Amino acid sequence: GVRSCQGARNLRIPTAQKVTGKVEPSPPVGSPDRAGGFRFRAFDIALGVLIAAVPLSLAPLAPHSFKWAILGSLVPLLAILWLWGGTASLRPLPRLAAPLLALLLASVVSLLQAVNLHYGLQRIAFLLVLFMVYLIVAYCAEPDRQDTFLRYLLLTLLVVSGLSLTGCALQLPFPLVTPVGMLMRMLGNTNYAAAYLLTIIPLSVALYVRTPWGFEKAIYGAIMFLSMVLLPLSMVRGAWVSIPIGLGVVAVVLCYEKGSPVRGVPRLRQASTLVLICSGVLLGVLLWPVCLPGELSFGERLASTFDPGAAGLHWRLITWQGTLRMIRDHFWTGVGIGNFALAFVPYRTPIHYRNPTRQAWHPHNEYLNMWAELGPLGVLAFAWLLITVIRLGWTLLGRSGARRGVLAGILGGLAASAAYANLFYVVHVPASAMNVAILLGLLDGMGREVKREGKGPLVRLRVLVPALLVMGAFWFQYFLAPLAGEIHYFLAQRDFRHERTEAGLGQLDQSLAWNPQSHAVRYRRAIALFSQGRYPETIDEAHKALQIHPNLEVAYWVMGSAYRKLGKNQMAKEMFLQALDINPYYVHPLNNLGVMAAQAGRIAEAETFLMRAKEIVDRSDIGPYTNLGNLYETTGRMPEALRMYEAAVAIKPRSAGTWYKVARLRTKIGDPKGAYTALARVIALDEAWRARAVKDSAFAAMRESDSRVRILLRLE
Repeated sequence: GVRSCQGARNLRIPTAQKVTGKVEPSPPVGSPDRAGGFRFRAFDIALGVLIAAVPLSLAPLAPHSFKWAILGSLVPLLAILWLWGGTASLRPLPRLAAPLLALLLASVVSLLQAVNLHYGLQRIAFLLVLFMVYLIVAYCAEPDRQDTFLRYLLLTLLVVSGLSLTGCALQLPFPLVTPVGMLMRMLGNTNYAAAYLLTIIPLSVALYVRTPWGFEKAIYGAIMFLSMVLLPLSMVRGAWVSIPIGLGVVAVVLCYEKGSPVRGVPRLRQASTLVLICSGVLLGVLLWPVCLPGELSFGERLASTFDPGAAGLHWRLITWQGTLRMIRDHFWTGVGIGNFALAFVPYRTPIHYRNPTRQAWHPHNEYLNMWAELGPLGVLAFAWLLITVIRLGWTLLGRSGARRGVLAGILGGLAASAAYANLFYVVHVPASAMNVAILLGLLDGMGREVKREGKGPLVRLRVLVPALLVMGAFWFQYFLAPLAGEIHYFLAQRDFRHERTEAGLGQLDQSLAWNPQSHAVRYRRAIALFSQGRYPETIDEAHKALQIHPNLEVAYWVMGSAYRKLGKNQMAKEMFLQALDINPYYVHPLNNLGVMAAQAGRIAEAETFLMRAKEIVDRSDIGPYTNLGNLYETTGRMPEALRMYEAAVAIKPRSAGTWYKVARLRTKIGDPKGAYTALARVIALDEAWRARAVKDSAFAAMRESDSRVRILLRLE
């Protein structure tokens, strides 16, 4: 038999033979007549670079497009080298291929229920990337070559861990806009380091325990130590729970065989492993104040891990409740792969609007996300995959020839990822998703005994060319083109931050040329047009966004705001009510409806809308409070107005405009002392308000009778 992914020498065919037509058919993929040396090395290098790219795709602070550019460029190269170098046979399929294909099929079927088909196809393209990586590793990572794969993985992550720790400990002041700053953001973001710590810690521990004393053991020990230092600093409490679960699986696999202790693991190795793990965690705790200044102490953060009242966990619980309601309403069909964010809008709660920086793109639970998007068909396919992984792992545990250290690291990493998926979105983060695909391929490769004879036909490369062309077109349309659009969107955001509105609009036009199905770009363009006073164009752009994302309540809100600027109050009211029909907890239209009702003299109606908005924001936004204050002030309810203004400054104490309202109102109710205190606070926050106070008739009496006020306003 021949080794998977290996060929032999490729003989050069003379030109004369080509001209006379006496040329043998091209050898099939994996045939011993194919060249294997250089091509196989090229494959190894490409796979090594791909694995090296895994941690580089972390960085939530870097442009989102970097996360996908690595996959978009390297995975096709890897596939080409795989076919070029050859594989002995495409049969039998690896054991996990069937359930993974079933999961892909369930994803395709779910598109029948998708709110937006384009987003679903983008997600399927990403799943195909992961399947391709898994399949390549499964065919090529035979037991005698798995050490090579693991060295690529662990040595790369050693470098990344070192850079992460250096950037964290030294607090290097590199701005994001510089190339060096971008690199440090990509390599040194400890918050998302958990995405690769899930893999590196179980693997490094297992290989350290099983490797004899020597240089290689020292490398594995250094990797393990640096990873354990980074674990506390990751701040991802879900990783603090899931990685110990993975280490428990590693311990079970290493220490027990058929229920009996394995004597091949000396106690000295076990003791040194525990010392390295504990010392790494201790150093991470000691570095906490240096790496994470201003954060809660490590003890407080640890104590809040299982506190349901903790902000992060509370937000997750609310999101899970909304996801369960979504599952209830779409129990049999799901909402379509990649469409969770579009379908979740009606299930948002006030908690989501009080935390605008937290976006519910995923439920922070892969299992709930799977049922919500794919329905029971996807859940069954995943259960099939999970059972197959467990059975395959159990079979390999009972096989005497299985390399127990490698197996322990693989199963430990998969167990940690499965546990982590309860609190995070593992498959939606490229780094962790790639690691899971690689681990599944390694697990399948351990059990494969592929021989040339009797294992199915050899596949000719020319037979695969049409399929590769079709896949390439699909890849470009739903993967690379959206990636190019994402890059232009990032550049547009940069222009808007520097107040280059026209340049930003040009970048958004380029983004839409590459990815016309992006509702985020359409909405951002509508906001930019609104800021320029181009209200008819704003309405048109928001309408196009709604054609892509029918539940986009913010698009109805911006349309209503544009109609209001055009003086079409009835149309504006209809748009605001449409936004509330999608989600009654959306604060902005409630504020707008309240202000419009107050301007029309419908005081009771205005108060109803504004009180609803105030209850939703719950002291996280001053808008409803100041609007209620204005309403009460104009209707003569001064004590209530003052209470609203003071609640607003308690929420946002650096709002000079709100403090100015407090000062004016206190003069009206006859409290000059309180008015002076508030006015002094206003001028301390913003000198520009002094000139307005000099001319404001509300302070006329104070300017004449109180020398302190004249000094404050520089009238003396």
